[in-house]
Amino acid sequence: MVETNVINAAVRRDKGAFKIIYESCAPYAFSIIRRYISSTNDHKDILQEVFARLFLSLNTFDTSKDFKPWLRRIVINQCMQHLRKNRKRSVVIPLTPTTKEPNENLEAQLTKLSKSDIEMLLSQMPDGYRQVFMLIAIDEYSHKEVAKLLKLSPETSRSQYLRARNWLKKHLINNNYKTLANGL
Repeated sequence: MVETNVINAAVRRDKGAFKIIYESCAPYAFSIIRRYISSTNDHKDILQEVFARLFLSLNTFDTSKDFKPWLRRIVINQCMQHLRKNRKRSVVIPLTPTTKEPNENLEAQLTKLSKSDIEMLLSQMPDGYRQVFMLIAIDEYSHKEVAKLLKLSPETSRSQYLRARNWLKKHLINNNYKTLANGL
């Protein structure tokens, strides 16, 4: 994504290197922000905060590792910070544990949908479900990591994830994706 020599130049405060990093990483960062933050009015502000945080902490990046996961973690952390700060505006879903496991074919069935169909379904999902679902199913966080990030218990993370999967199954059926949902 970004070459080591560009990162090193940015650590030395080379403005050209900052521009290269921004131009090559902004579309990726913006796509993550769009998944987590429903308010389009906040997207550009969060993107700006992401790059401010990235540039301030660039000297801590281990250049022997891949840059993309490090950037993704910064973007997700900024999104979570924004959501926590604006929590009073969001709807709270009761967090009672559930043990009913949906069919494990959900991810396989979702791959049959178009990107716009999936984005539309995720945008309709309650915030608590969507955050946990995306962190686990898309960004491959563990329940323990999700719990720490969202300040909840791993059991609540598991419960919200199961509820999100059930919500998706229900809405696949309600949105005329019956043939896909029947396989769930």
